[in-house]
Amino acid sequence: MKAAVSTACLFPKPTEDALYDLCLHGIQTVEIFLNAPCECRPVYANDLSAMLRRFGITCCSVHPWTAPNESFMLFSRYPRRCSDFLEEAKQVFALMQKIGAKYYVLHGCYPGRVSPEIYCERFHLLSETAKGFGVTVTQENVHLFESQSLKFLKEFCRILGDEARLTFDTKQAVRAGMSIDEAVRLLGKHIVHVHLSDHGDLGDCLRIGKGRFQIAQFLSALRAQGFDGAVTLELYREAFGSTAELAEDWQKIERLIRIAEKT
Repeated sequence: MKAAVSTACLFPKPTEDALYDLCLHGIQTVEIFLNAPCECRPVYANDLSAMLRRFGITCCSVHPWTAPNESFMLFSRYPRRCSDFLEEAKQVFALMQKIGAKYYVLHGCYPGRVSPEIYCERFHLLSETAKGFGVTVTQENVHLFESQSLKFLKEFCRILGDEARLTFDTKQAVRAGMSIDEAVRLLGKHIVHVHLSDHGDLGDCLRIGKGRFQIAQFLSALRAQGFDGAVTLELYREAFGSTAELAEDWQKIERLIRIAEKT
């Protein structure tokens, strides 16, 4: 396991500036959140790649801006919309190939739009498109989306089998009333990427150590299921004061990973 930080924490700072800020603070692994289609252009990908190489930084994953469009396009009953989404996704996959990012994070569809079978069919189409670029598509659990439901995620994994890959977001689980322990127990072997924050009486998206979440225990349970991916700090901007605090939390996650790996 390794600790990472998402550029999404610094939104609405421009993506390249957010990445540069994380690099300057010594963070060694990042997730890049792309905020606009123009950020997939080859010249932009080249600039991000050059920055990562300059600082010796690894990008583990990319989270695109497409969440509001995924229901309307990828999961549409109108086939041309799906085809167009797949073509547009190739630009993101090409950028990911350029910068060496493995995991693509998908929000998915709003509840009740399509059957689990059709949902998984569309996910499969996106996954197959991504494979040509060396990219793995992951389904994130997201409050107010179909994936907020543990029942849905179990069915998703049953239908897709080994193709089912998940990004597990702890704050989204809390917002959806999902048991994190149960989710790890039932879905752990499919979880390849994590979005982490603390939670407790002060909120559901807190800095590490500011809540009551037993993070080392959570990481140990994931590790027992075979997880060996990036544990990525993803905070909303109001949850912290400075990039230096993100770097502090990144170091805390590194220490918690070491504790989990010893248990």
